[in-house]
Amino acid sequence: MNKNIKKHRTWLLYFFLWTMGILIGIDAAVAADEGIKLYYIKYDVKSSNNTIVDANLLMIPSTNEFRTKQFFRITTTGRVPAVPGESNISIAQRIRDDALKKILTDKGLKSIKTKDLDVVVSYEGVFLAPFRIDKNIYREKEESRFYEAQINFSPIAFPDEWKKLNLKHKVKNIVSDFFLLFK
Repeated sequence: MNKNIKKHRTWLLYFFLWTMGILIGIDAAVAADEGIKLYYIKYDVKSSNNTIVDANLLMIPSTNEFRTKQFFRITTTGRVPAVPGESNISIAQRIRDDALKKILTDKGLKSIKTKDLDVVVSYEGVFLAPFRIDKNIYREKEESRFYEAQINFSPIAFPDEWKKLNLKHKVKNIVSDFFLLFK
């Protein structure tokens, strides 16, 4: 009986170390590439009397975001109006903003705030840069640019999951710091 308990404890310890090694390895791979950054994004749409009066896209670098679910790659397509003489950088920014708005409204965490006849719908998520534009085609007939873009995206988890995700994040950081002592 005593040998079986020791055997199970040993296997449990190996499983724990293996799991922590994978989690740390994933973090190290992401951190090793200096060009990859994490961004918190939020898209607010305000309406009054059933008419959209304002929309705002917020994008903030986020180094320590724990509220994310699983990241997955999303491909999206869309169209932005063409502006004569516009620079490539400006076009890329408008495509990025349009694609992020689409992804947030489709896959992001949605929350609604109301006051009288005013309603604000917010969509939240996190993405890993770089944002990749695969196609950027100008169609003169329609005076538009059609695009196809790819992004690594994760919606923000529901608030009732934040406590659990924060604990998981702290444990992962402690284990990571522990292994850094031996490097």
